[in-house]
Amino acid sequence: MPKAVSYAQGAIIFFSGDRDDHIYIVQSGLILNQEVDIETGQQITEKLKPGEFFGVKSTLARMPHMVTAYAATDSVVIVMSLQEFEKLFANKRDVTEKMLRVFSKTLREIHHKMQSILHNDAVAIPQDVGMMMVAKAFYDDDEFFSCASVLTRLLEKMPDAGNKEAAEKLLADAKVKAEQDAHNKQTAVSSVDTSDDASLKQFSAPIFQRFTKEFKKGEVIVTEFEPGETFYLIKSGDVQIVKCITGQNKNLDILHKGEFFGEMAILDKSPRTATCVAHTDVSLLEFNKENFASLVLGNPHLVMNLLKLFCKRIYDQQRSIKIILIKEINVRICDVFLMYDERIVSPESELMNQRRTFNITVNDIAHWAGISVATAKEELNKLAAKDKIQLFDGYINIMNIRDMKRVVDSYYSNLSQKS
Repeated sequence: MPKAVSYAQGAIIFFSGDRDDHIYIVQSGLILNQEVDIETGQQITEKLKPGEFFGVKSTLARMPHMVTAYAATDSVVIVMSLQEFEKLFANKRDVTEKMLRVFSKTLREIHHKMQSILHNDAVAIPQDVGMMMVAKAFYDDDEFFSCASVLTRLLEKMPDAGNKEAAEKLLADAKVKAEQDAHNKQTAVSSVDTSDDASLKQFSAPIFQRFTKEFKKGEVIVTEFEPGETFYLIKSGDVQIVKCITGQNKNLDILHKGEFFGEMAILDKSPRTATCVAHTDVSLLEFNKENFASLVLGNPHLVMNLLKLFCKRIYDQQRSIKIILIKEINVRICDVFLMYDERIVSPESELMNQRRTFNITVNDIAHWAGISVATAKEELNKLAAKDKIQLFDGYINIMNIRDMKRVVDSYYSNLSQKS
C-alpha cells in the first residue's frame, strides 16, 4: 500500500544516480528537484507543490535518477511502488494522458537541444530537402533498398518537389544497386516471431485485420521530416529508429514486438523526428489520431507501456547528450560503457563482479560517442592494448567497469575544479 512519509526541511529523498523503484506524490510542503543542465552546466531547480508527481521518468524507464530531490520545507510525500502506481492510475485517463503530453513535450525539447548542440537547427529544413538528406545518408551507408524506399515516399507525397529530378535520378540508381545487393547477398527471408504475447491478444480479433500492415526488411515505414498522421504497434519483428545528423543516419533504438512508435506526432501534431525502418520483416498495426484516443488512451495496459517507452527514450536522449558534450574522446567511450552498465537491473550481489559483457559493436560505440567508426576503432584498440577491454565481433568485454567510472569521474572532477 502507498504510504505517507514525512521529510524534515533539507532532507534528501533521493540523489541523482540512485536507483529506485518508487514513484512519489507531494502531499504537503515543498519538494525541489535539482539537476545540472547538460549543456550549460548551470543548476536547474524545479519546484514541486502538493499533488505533483516526481521520480516517475526514472522509475518507469528502470534507470537511475537524473535529479536530486529534497524537501525545501517540512513535507509529507506519498511513496508507492511501480506496481501500486499502475494499479491506482492506469485507469485514470486524465492523469495518464497529461503525463503522455508532458513526456512528449520533454522529448521534443531534448530533440531541439541535440540539434542545437550539433549546430543543425539554424534553418528549418523543408520536407523534400530533409527526406533527400535521409535518402542520401542511407545511400552512403550502402542501404540502397532503404534509400529507394525513402525516395519513393518522397515522390509519392510530393510529386512537385523542388528536388524531383535529383530524387528520380538517385532512386533509379538506388534501385539498381538494391537489386545487385540482394542478388549478391542472397539474403534469407527474415523470420517473423509469431509466439504468443499477452499484450497483443486483444488485437488478434478479426476487426483489427484492416489495421495490419506488412513491411519487408529494410523498407522505410515513416521518414524523418514528413508530417505525422499515424502511429504503429509492432505485432511481430523488429523496427530500427534512426536519425539523420549532419548527413549521417544514427541508430537511436531497436523496437520489438508489443512496442509503439510514431506516437509523438499524434500527440503534438509535429513532423516526424526520426526515420523508422523494418529491421526484420515486420507486421504492424497502423492507427490514426482517432484510433489512438479510443484504442490506446482508453486501454490501461497500453497506456502504461507507452509511458514506459517515453521515459526510456527521454533517458536515452539525455544520456546521449551528456556523452557527446564530453570533450575528450576516450572519456566519451568510457561513459558509453557506463551508460550500458546503467541498463543492468540486477541484485547488488550480482553486481559485485566488475567484469561486464555488452552486446555492442564498434559502430554502436561510434554512434553513442558521436565520432567516426575509424576514431572509435582506434580508441577501442588503445583500451584493448592496455587490457581494459576485449574486442569481439558483436560484443565487447569490459575487464573492470570501475576503471571506466574512475576515468569519467576524474574528467568531471577536473572540469569542476577549472570552473
